[in-house]
Amino acid sequence: MHSAIVLGGGVGKRFNSKVPKIMHTLGEKPIIYHLWDTLQTVDGIEEVILVTSPQIAELLPDNANVVIQDEPLGTAHAAFLGASVAKNENVIIVNADIPLVRKETFSTMVESSYSRLIAVTRFPFESDFGRVRFVDGLLRQIVEVSDLRDRREKEIPFVNTGVYKARKEDIVNGFPLLGKSNAKKEYYITDLFNLLAEDKGVHVLLFEDWSQFLGINTRQDLARVLHVYKQRLLERIMDAATIVDPESTYVGENVKVGKDTIILPNTTLLGSTEIGEDCVIGPNVEIRDCVIGNKCEIKFSVLEEATLEDSVVVGPFARIRPGTYLKSSARIGNFVEIKKSVVGSRTKINHLSYVGDAEVGEDTNIGAGTITCNYDGYNKNPTTIGNRVFIGSDTILVAPVELEDDSFTAAGSVITEKVPKYALGIGRAMQVNKEGWVLKYRKKKEMNQ
Repeated sequence: MHSAIVLGGGVGKRFNSKVPKIMHTLGEKPIIYHLWDTLQTVDGIEEVILVTSPQIAELLPDNANVVIQDEPLGTAHAAFLGASVAKNENVIIVNADIPLVRKETFSTMVESSYSRLIAVTRFPFESDFGRVRFVDGLLRQIVEVSDLRDRREKEIPFVNTGVYKARKEDIVNGFPLLGKSNAKKEYYITDLFNLLAEDKGVHVLLFEDWSQFLGINTRQDLARVLHVYKQRLLERIMDAATIVDPESTYVGENVKVGKDTIILPNTTLLGSTEIGEDCVIGPNVEIRDCVIGNKCEIKFSVLEEATLEDSVVVGPFARIRPGTYLKSSARIGNFVEIKKSVVGSRTKINHLSYVGDAEVGEDTNIGAGTITCNYDGYNKNPTTIGNRVFIGSDTILVAPVELEDDSFTAAGSVITEKVPKYALGIGRAMQVNKEGWVLKYRKKKEMNQ
């Protein structure tokens, strides 16, 4: 078994932020959580130790296995602190700012029969990663980028990824032998592995997938890493669903999308959202933590913590808020807001309406401008609307109130009492026409000018 030691003590000065670098968000969670979550899934890794500063430690969950590095003395010092408390004789060491390292890469390191390893890759661009020299698969030297002396050294194609394997005793016994005669005046883990290479031998593993080792030192780096991360997630979705414009689409890592669903441009799917088959989602849609059935259509809308059964249509410009349940073939139209309500099958709320804390039956039509007045300043009150109800345009339903099956309301009504079955509810003032009023009004205005 192995212990994993994550080196996360750096403050990230180049981020120019009040927030520590590894606590900035990548996707839907902090940078450090990506490595943390990946390492937890690797067979052969029994524990994950994060060596970090007191400032960062305060931001982590209570159940995190944290070792405090009170002074930022360098990566070798951090590895020494982690190895000193590790339960296992074999340790995997990784820098905290390379969040996209694949599970398979760690598995390869763990399963290798070699006790001492360094992972290297080749970037197709200039980078600030240290360079690695090796011969016949054995490490000869790692040089930190800040200590590169000339053009020849800078042109070495192999870079140090920041992923290592060693024995616990290598780290604990090797650290006291290190010095700080380098550009940063710190204890480098690269110096430690250079010593191990001379003394016991360190094998080199070359990984062709360089994108997994992209590091984050600046906000520009964060944007580049996010692009790679996003593409990974989209590729998973595109195994069965169509994403029309991947560049403008974001899908979270826990999102599930069914077969033959089409995702149109400017769509964002977040949280634990699950979308069924044969749906059309987008354009310009944001969905978070929703369950959506098959054959649904959603466009130009925002949905959060809602459930949609099959064949539901939402949008354009609708807002579906938490606690909403839309039953099969319900239709929610433009500028409609639904909050904590059940809307029955085949019911239509097509225009300019607010429905909150309500239960609406099947085959009901809610006219334009309908408002449920659910809040009295102290409590949220329910509205109950039955099956086959017709709500006239511009109706105000003052909760708590009930409209029984097959009832109607007249347009422009304020409904404050139950409307019985088959009844027409009218709650508006009687119209009065004042003959000749306009002529008198105009004459008065003209005289005053």
